[in-house]
Amino acid sequence: MIRSAARIVVFAACAALAAPVGAQDFQAGVEAARTGDFATALENWRPFAEQGDASAQTNLGLMYANGQGVVQDYAEAVRWYQMAAEQGDAIAQFNLGNMYTIGQGVVPNYAEAVRWYQMAAEQGNAIAQFNLGVMYANG
Repeated sequence: MIRSAARIVVFAACAALAAPVGAQDFQAGVEAARTGDFATALENWRPFAEQGDASAQTNLGLMYANGQGVVQDYAEAVRWYQMAAEQGDAIAQFNLGNMYTIGQGVVPNYAEAVRWYQMAAEQGNAIAQFNLGVMYANG
């Protein structure tokens, strides 16, 4: 009986430490990406992205858009950007605006590009503000 209780206590202690460890795993992905080890970055970020973490989703979108650690796949990049952008991630919103402007992974759609640039611009993303200005200037 004591062993069972001890296991429960150990499990509870591990569960309590999960959040800091998770943060370390995310940071390990950042460090791996900085050194060009995109396979490790993907391994660290994918669980976060699948659980709805907008930053991890944006990072996966970048990896798919650039073919870093994965086969380049614009449609998959759009999928990850979309999830993050809908949560308010300004970088994902900006990148999604680019995808709609250029037509990577989606049919070009300037109205959608403006919509996403606008959201990013409202959060202070200077490049989105510039792109939005250019789009308004060019009609």
